[in-house]
Amino acid sequence: MKSQHAILIILGVLVSGSGLAQHATLLADQDRPFSQASVQEDTPAQRSISASQLQIRTDPNKVQAYNELALAFLRRTRETSDPKYLEDADAALAQGLKLAPEDFQLQRTQVALMLSRHQFAQARERATVLHHRTPDDVMTYGYIAEADIALGNYPEAEENAQWMLNMRPNNIPGLLIGAELRTLYGDAQGAIEFLNLAYSETSPTEVEDLAWILNWIASIQIESGQLDAAAQTLEQAEQLFPHYPHTMENLARVRMGQNRARDVVLLLMEAKSIDSDPHVLYELARAHEAAGQPKEARAMYAEFEKLASAPEKTTDQSRLDLILMYAGSPASAPNALKLALQEIAERHDVWTLDAYAWSLYANAKFQDADAAVQKAIAVGVQSVQIFDHAGHIAQKLNHTADASKYFMLSIQSNPSSEHASDARKSVGFATVADDREPKASPVAPEAAALQATVLDGGSTAPHAPNRTAMAVAVERSTAVPVFAPVPVALLTPRPTGTDRLIHSAQAAVARHPADAKAYAGLGAAYFQRARETGDVSDYQLAEQSLTRSLDLVSADFSADAALGTTAEVCMGEHRFADALTYAQRALSLGSGDVSPFAIVGDAYADMGEYDNAGTAYRRLTASDTTPSPRAAYARDSRISYLRFISGDTAGAISLMKAAVTEGVEAQLPSENLAWLYYELGEYETQAGDSASADAAYLSALNIHPGDYRALAALGKLRANNGRYAEAIVLYQKAIAVVPMPIFVAELGDLYAKSGNQAEAKKQYALVEYIGLLGHINQVLHNRDLALFYADHDMKLAQALDLAQKELEVRHDVYTWDALAWALYKNGKLAEAAKASEKAMRFGTRDSILLFHAGMIAERLGQREQAQNELKEALQINPHFHLIYANAAQQRLTALEAQSESKEGAE
Repeated sequence: MKSQHAILIILGVLVSGSGLAQHATLLADQDRPFSQASVQEDTPAQRSISASQLQIRTDPNKVQAYNELALAFLRRTRETSDPKYLEDADAALAQGLKLAPEDFQLQRTQVALMLSRHQFAQARERATVLHHRTPDDVMTYGYIAEADIALGNYPEAEENAQWMLNMRPNNIPGLLIGAELRTLYGDAQGAIEFLNLAYSETSPTEVEDLAWILNWIASIQIESGQLDAAAQTLEQAEQLFPHYPHTMENLARVRMGQNRARDVVLLLMEAKSIDSDPHVLYELARAHEAAGQPKEARAMYAEFEKLASAPEKTTDQSRLDLILMYAGSPASAPNALKLALQEIAERHDVWTLDAYAWSLYANAKFQDADAAVQKAIAVGVQSVQIFDHAGHIAQKLNHTADASKYFMLSIQSNPSSEHASDARKSVGFATVADDREPKASPVAPEAAALQATVLDGGSTAPHAPNRTAMAVAVERSTAVPVFAPVPVALLTPRPTGTDRLIHSAQAAVARHPADAKAYAGLGAAYFQRARETGDVSDYQLAEQSLTRSLDLVSADFSADAALGTTAEVCMGEHRFADALTYAQRALSLGSGDVSPFAIVGDAYADMGEYDNAGTAYRRLTASDTTPSPRAAYARDSRISYLRFISGDTAGAISLMKAAVTEGVEAQLPSENLAWLYYELGEYETQAGDSASADAAYLSALNIHPGDYRALAALGKLRANNGRYAEAIVLYQKAIAVVPMPIFVAELGDLYAKSGNQAEAKKQYALVEYIGLLGHINQVLHNRDLALFYADHDMKLAQALDLAQKELEVRHDVYTWDALAWALYKNGKLAEAAKASEKAMRFGTRDSILLFHAGMIAERLGQREQAQNELKEALQINPHFHLIYANAAQQRLTALEAQSESKEGAE
């Protein structure tokens, strides 16, 4: 496929915009079938251009309209490969910047334009300035990553892609950059996984975007020799967006691989009439050659050379094509090197390195050519062309073994390619070799690191050092299995239908802007997605919609849904008093719906008022009637928590099992049902029953694949039982979905336990970054961050401050415990003991609470109490914590030895 620089990011800009009105407008016609959307005369980019121009005519001072117009012109550049639209984008930006020179959106789009114009270093510099100005902007990370890819700075690109997915899991720009990096590191299937996920996240009305992603998938399939699969993918793209030049060009590549050169000529002739990229002419000339039409080929090469040499017509890909064409003849080889030197001065991606290496080869600079091509290979890319070139270069250097290896790798990468055919001739046979061929190419350390991070199935942190996927597989197959294996298919989230629900609700709002019920439905859909993804921005979108609903209607029965969902949003944002107020307002309407009592009880529970919570929960069902499965599940799942807090773990497990059965009968959404299984697993873990906990967490994943809570819980279970390699992968998968600080901290501890201190430090830095990122995160993660600081003996004063802030909004046993631990680490032992006493006052059988209490008691000289509490913690669950379980055992052993010594002395 053509070079992706900058233009791939434009997709993310256009389809990931935020704002209620924007989404509603975009999706107003969502229910139209694809076939209707795809036969419109204008393309999506053309419609965007027209809409933006209309906005500007209506209001010439509307700054955002100029930014949208510039983005639309960039998008049109992708549709046509015509550089003239870059000038139009530049003009639109200039007009906008006259009105608002400091506008962030306009300045960010300028970076996209710089990338499109090949100004990679300048683009990176400008994007970095914007990043310092607004560090929370995902797209800025994307532009920096794009520039780094072009400049060959792949570790830096990886890091920025990591931040994108940490900040907003499954955002489209981050997925696209992840796909590009996976491709560069030789992970074709992984790239397709990311692209499939990006496809599922893209609005169904954005048919050109969808077709573009499908073409990228097809291009990867072609590069891997999967011609039949590519043909099917391209057929789907054609149905979505007919007569798309990218589809024609990729189908031509499929036909070339099938030795149907005349069909290739016809396809590319049609593409030539639409696509302005000289690259099409280059491919057409080669097709004429393959079809035995030398005269037509010469004419097309001449036309290609003219356009590719013209600054106003050339493109990234056509410049590389021109280098390769010149390198094919001794007479023009010096021109190839001249052009390649110009390109390598601006970018160092693998394709530019390959073209540079081939131009050096054509000029008999074989040592320099080898150095350049080895840099490309070291990245990990699996390219039939690069391997073939490397083989020829090695031959000239008399490196026979290397030459043979690279030719065989070329054949293996894509047996149907013309480069593979050339490789076969070069090694002296005409058919693909048998199983004695090499099965894998060398992978550079950088590639291994990347495959182990954001690009390992979408995970977000590296594996343990020097642990390849093969090593993990061998370990799993030879070690005694303690837990059931986690199927690979369950590690990645699947579309749940919530996004479709949001799109439908947005369309309803657009059609009926005064309909309070429509806004309430949209708010509920946003809240459900927040539950599934942990994305705090969805809480804000939900609240905006719900506020609009209540502005329209707030005092009759129809407002109960909006009030109830607003209460749930407040709970999600840890605004417990507000949640209580909204839930009570919903009940005061007298609609007969008692479900808000669940939120009333939840708010009281988080505020530590457990008696009031129990009273509210019991109101969920009438004592004289048989409750519905939904009402019963809501009651039993919550009362089970109160049972656990009161020290009745067995009772909590029994009630949660009942709640699971009731939830199944009530046909709860998959995420909600998975949450019940997750909670059951938590109680089983607290009871020390690892096997039952493992089964519950796996049930959660089977119902809701990629459930981040269940993934992290499975990781924790395995980590605490010494299965570090499996645990690392599971934590990575969980963090890839939702980068919860507590998961990141636990992964850091796991790395530290494994001896990888460098990776542990990276995770610890990420904990702080996420925990302090924005106001909502600071509220949500106060307690987690306080415990993190206390556990790692860092910023202890700040740990105490955070714990005290948390106590201002909730007084449950776990907040008292966090305060106790922070006081203990700050040497305030008497205060720590009082806080711990409040945490333990209900008899909760949680090993970590008991461990904290025991450590505090020991420091106060209360050895018998410390001994009892540590013993009880280990009796409940001898593997309750990765680090503290061993610490508890050591302290208990020491205390018992001291007791025996004392008794002996007496």
